[in-house]
Amino acid sequence: MYLSSASWAKDIWDSSLSYGQVVAKAKDGSPYHMGLLGIYLRSGEAGCLVNVDASRQWSEAALKKGHPFGSYNLANLAMLKGDFSEATRLYQDAALLLQRRASDGDAVAMYCMGEIDFQVLPTNVPRALDLFQKSADAGYPQAQATIGALYLKGLPGLLDRNPEKGVDLLSKAVRAKSLTARFNLGMAYYNGDGVPQDPSKAAQWLQVAEKQNFVEAQYVLGMLLAEGEEGLPKNLSQGVRLLNKADKQGHKLARAYLEKMDLKPGTISNKVLQTTTSNFSNMTSSEDEKILHEARKYYTGIGRPKNYEKAYSMLLPLAKGGYPEAARLVGLMKLSGKGTEKNPKDAKQWLSVAAQKGDGVARRMLEQYKSLF
Repeated sequence: MYLSSASWAKDIWDSSLSYGQVVAKAKDGSPYHMGLLGIYLRSGEAGCLVNVDASRQWSEAALKKGHPFGSYNLANLAMLKGDFSEATRLYQDAALLLQRRASDGDAVAMYCMGEIDFQVLPTNVPRALDLFQKSADAGYPQAQATIGALYLKGLPGLLDRNPEKGVDLLSKAVRAKSLTARFNLGMAYYNGDGVPQDPSKAAQWLQVAEKQNFVEAQYVLGMLLAEGEEGLPKNLSQGVRLLNKADKQGHKLARAYLEKMDLKPGTISNKVLQTTTSNFSNMTSSEDEKILHEARKYYTGIGRPKNYEKAYSMLLPLAKGGYPEAARLVGLMKLSGKGTEKNPKDAKQWLSVAAQKGDGVARRMLEQYKSLF
């Protein structure tokens, strides 16, 4: 049985409600705050770390006490798992009582109901936009972040594009430590939506979101660093570390990217993959240079016991990342069969990559060993 709306009248979100107060009231048994805590832990609001397991536990506790925040948030968690039929059922269970709460002026309920109207068939986008706007006007950061991002691009016939308003709303939500806002602002800088395109600023905001354990930020930032962008130094080791974090949280695109690039866990030393940084300015290619230096030792046997297999596992990601010396050494190992399967065709390809990137030694080897290809 759901609680009657009268029994929750005293529970309503306002901008003075801190994350600590939400936690305390949830622990005291308030169904409203149990559900709200579940929402926060899923979406990273108020600066908290994303914790899907804890989010599910608090949402289930809220649902047992009859609060629709519980079923609403469990629906979102089902969406993350790709269980759309379960998500639809839970959204429908929550919708009627959420609508009542939204009508009573609760900003969180307005936002939740807006999400349902925006994405659950049959959708009602005009009503969703109205609810997002009202929730944002009431100061709810997640709504400000959502409608703010929509203003950056606009929705033809439904919402006029207004980048200035969009950035203002996102900025307000960022000041409230909204993960949704931090990620959306990062993507705005990446795409140049409403702000000048700036991969460096995009990466800075995405790093903030990633530190809150947001899997989508881990994936996007990992891709940016692995591939490099104009104005953003390439850093393969950091990119792979983030992509592996996303993969461990079940991000399918992160896994597909790692498999495509043959950058699955184990191809770079655990020490490097576990490296963390406290400031984006430290995210340079120095870690890649360290890996190359260590791999060279294993390849030559100078400074480390000779270990071609280990050298190859460290060099291959760097070769794919565009390092000429790494590509040349991988080519030599493919040619000799040391540390990997012998394959003259692949050897020629890697030596050619190195030569095209200006490696004079690789150019001489291509000429010297052309009879072997």
